[in-house]
Amino acid sequence: MSTRIAIVGGFLGAGKTTLLINLAKRYKQEGKSVAIIMNDQGEVLVDTRFAKELGFDTAEVLKGCFCCKFPELIDNARRLVQANRPDIILAEPVGSCTDLLATVVAPLKFRFPDEFNVAPLSVLLDSTRISDEVEDEGSLGAYLRKHQVQEAEVILLSKTDLVAPEEMDGLLNVIKEMNPGARVIPYSGISQKGVAEIAELLASTDKSLKRPVDVDYELYAQAEAELGWYNGSYTFELPNETDTYDLATKILRNVAQSYDNGQIAHVKLLLESPSNAMKMSLVFSDIGVDGVKGGRKAKGKVLLNMNGRVVSTPDRLREIIRRSVTSVLDKAGAIDLTFTDDCFSPGRPTPTYRFKEDSGA
Repeated sequence: MSTRIAIVGGFLGAGKTTLLINLAKRYKQEGKSVAIIMNDQGEVLVDTRFAKELGFDTAEVLKGCFCCKFPELIDNARRLVQANRPDIILAEPVGSCTDLLATVVAPLKFRFPDEFNVAPLSVLLDSTRISDEVEDEGSLGAYLRKHQVQEAEVILLSKTDLVAPEEMDGLLNVIKEMNPGARVIPYSGISQKGVAEIAELLASTDKSLKRPVDVDYELYAQAEAELGWYNGSYTFELPNETDTYDLATKILRNVAQSYDNGQIAHVKLLLESPSNAMKMSLVFSDIGVDGVKGGRKAKGKVLLNMNGRVVSTPDRLREIIRRSVTSVLDKAGAIDLTFTDDCFSPGRPTPTYRFKEDSGA
């Protein structure tokens, strides 16, 4: 019997992980078993650690996109199936990744039809940033994000609680012009509007049927190379009880003040202590809480993981995040600070497989 697998893509900061966590919680409430596969260009992935904190079966594919590490995606999916036989696997590709129909969905369908039943490709689109993200034809990033929308079979319009009702028709028209055949589901992580409809679709028997959409790999590679990619782990001791929300907000605000508004694709952090865990994100200049376990206060040994994806040179991004973290921790009275980190720009995408048509490679 094949296992249902749903690929949920979308650009950095659109809310993919928040949606996957909300879906996983809903499936669990419905008595369904669910597993999650995360994906990142680097290591030390905040989202994986937080999903595990919440008790979900989670695996990850690191140091490359699903498309470039496809055998690893299959290996992880098989391990999850063998361990717990999930009713559905939710797979979240790297936010800067596109061409998923040709390099992930089609190989799953045609190479492993007896093992995996592939849901229609879903792509999250931030409803508050549609104009910024997909209408600027001169931007490399806009080219990449627009292709994500064009290849989607289902467009999940996120953060709709932040959009005035009278603006929604205009947004839907923009999406329809880019991808007239896509099903559009408005969604809010705050009100949970749309979560039930998305959950039902992804767990249904509907299959991915769309043919791949052509993409210019030169422009794709250039768009990914615009981003600096930071991953770091900091450990320290808090001798006094400290508000981790205040700590995290100050760190993210320091990063935000060092870049222009449109340069920050996504910066996220996870603070873990014996008494709590808190995940927060910075998108453009907006800071938000993604999830909390336990209270706000922490004391004792703390682990801070940070992921940053910013239009920046790697050297500048590393220096800014290190300074942002250490200055805040110093003022908070943290002691015994140690850290490891890495910062780079992604290389050219080199898919393991690329199916140009539904009928062959």
